[in-house]
Amino acid sequence: MHEMSLMGGVFEVIERTLSQHEVKKVLQVKLKVGELTNAEPEALLMAFEAYSQDTVCEGAELIVERVPVLGYCSNCHYEFNIKTMIFLCPKCGNPKIEVIQGEELLIESLEVE
Repeated sequence: MHEMSLMGGVFEVIERTLSQHEVKKVLQVKLKVGELTNAEPEALLMAFEAYSQDTVCEGAELIVERVPVLGYCSNCHYEFNIKTMIFLCPKCGNPKIEVIQGEELLIESLEVE
């Protein structure tokens, strides 16, 4: 389950961020998770609960926002949603596609008290 290692990285960022502030409790963590990470929201929730035990994050709500995969064609400059694993431009058929969204794992916000 690679969600545990992903959440380990998330908690490193959370801990680094919280060390700069006086925080009693984290109430909510909002993540943006790209479709290409192949991270399952339920598995992320389980990993979050495991990492948050005995920390200021224990009991916090985890919100996972899925981010769709967007491609950009270097030939015709068309930007489009990629719904399958066929990375061809739907406009001109060019196979040289740049993924511009959908690989991210970002902490969008932390709600604290």
